Amino acid sequence: MRGGDWDASALNHAVFRRHADLTRFLLENGANWNEQHGFGGDVRGTLGWGSVNEPEANGDWLGCAEALVAHGMPSGRPDPNGTRNVVFEDRTMVFSDEVTDFLFSAAA
Repeated sequence: MRGGDWDASALNHAVFRRHADLTRFLLENGANWNEQHGFGGDVRGTLGWGSVNEPEANGDWLGCAEALVAHGMPSGRPDPNGTRNVVFEDRTMVFSDEVTDFLFSAAA
């Protein structure tokens, strides 16, 4: 089911609101991290934008990232140019320091 003003899946909404338990539940029940939302991105963009801009108080960005990687989202790799960006096969993205550190450690 998709909804909201950005035509997003329940998984995107869960990640946007920092609900790690709901993120995990949705993934365990068939949600897919790479389903696109209305802005043309996937849940990596939701996690990146949300973890940097923190639109929701409380919650768990790290727990969302852990659940996503545990369910198939690639963890990316460090930017060879030395930035804190995370490089994926299809794009380079920015996450909070906490999420970036986790993604880099998961890739190692």
